[in-house]
Amino acid sequence: MPIPPETAANVLFDSDRTCCVCRTKGKPVQIHHLDGDNSNHSVENLAVLCFDCHTETQVQGGFHRKLDAEQVVLYRNDWRNIVARERTAALPRMRLEKSTSREARDIEIATRVINHFRDQHQYAFIAMEYDRLGNNQLRDKYIEKALSSENGCDEDTEIYLRGLQGKPELVSKDRAKLAIKRRTSDRQWSDLARIHKTLGSWQEAVGAYCQSIADSLNHGSLFTAAYYLQEMCEAGLQARLFELALREAEEKGELWWQVRCLQELGWEHELSALLIARRDDIERSENDLLKLELYKALGNDEMFYETYERFRLGNLSTRFKARDK
Repeated sequence: MPIPPETAANVLFDSDRTCCVCRTKGKPVQIHHLDGDNSNHSVENLAVLCFDCHTETQVQGGFHRKLDAEQVVLYRNDWRNIVARERTAALPRMRLEKSTSREARDIEIATRVINHFRDQHQYAFIAMEYDRLGNNQLRDKYIEKALSSENGCDEDTEIYLRGLQGKPELVSKDRAKLAIKRRTSDRQWSDLARIHKTLGSWQEAVGAYCQSIADSLNHGSLFTAAYYLQEMCEAGLQARLFELALREAEEKGELWWQVRCLQELGWEHELSALLIARRDDIERSENDLLKLELYKALGNDEMFYETYERFRLGNLSTRFKARDK
């Protein structure tokens, strides 16, 4: 069945009428159906190849390099991104060609690495490589193969793979507990921290990170301490703790700590909404700090500065009394 003209035009345009594998300008090209079904004209099933590269998709074994559908998908997606960047960013030609060559080389190496792991039935490593390349569809395919294979995966690997997918809830509680128990027993704090982080156990993750950092400092391993401190901060675990503290303050009805948590999280809209909703309670209280935040949210400058002056005078008086004692 012929490809609809509009679909063919879009596919050729996205590929700059250039083979996505060899990327040689000016070579005659044709549109290849990745799944071999010539009636499936979905854009994601189509790729532009020159005659030489298309021939390689037909090779069955032997000493010739065979291009399978997964490899073509990698080359196609990468080439589409390069063409789009050229059009939108108007990069100088030399820079583009250098970038194109480097990225094509990376894809070529990646396909060899993936083929090696496929021969070894190391599906978890294939999934990690596809994750590095940003291809979530193929990543998820090999995660499922890794988890359903005859030998399966250990608990740590399963947790890591589900973390790549953003689906830690698919890890059974028993396997998660087993991984946590083993890492705790071995005092492998950094690994334990990562397991807790993946599973969304923020408080436990911070505790394990801090234990790892403290041990590293005690042993004089400054780089290791700095590395895991940086990893913990980049994961935003301090914000997660503020969220837990906010939830706890809400359950206890502690208004001031709710305000402080929202301030540290930078959730200005939620902070203003909370203060205004509790306006009557705040104005009846003797807490000038809460009143300052309320009047700031209301935009009431007169009441803000009146309260601020009273607070400053009272605060200074308290300090002098404490010093005299």
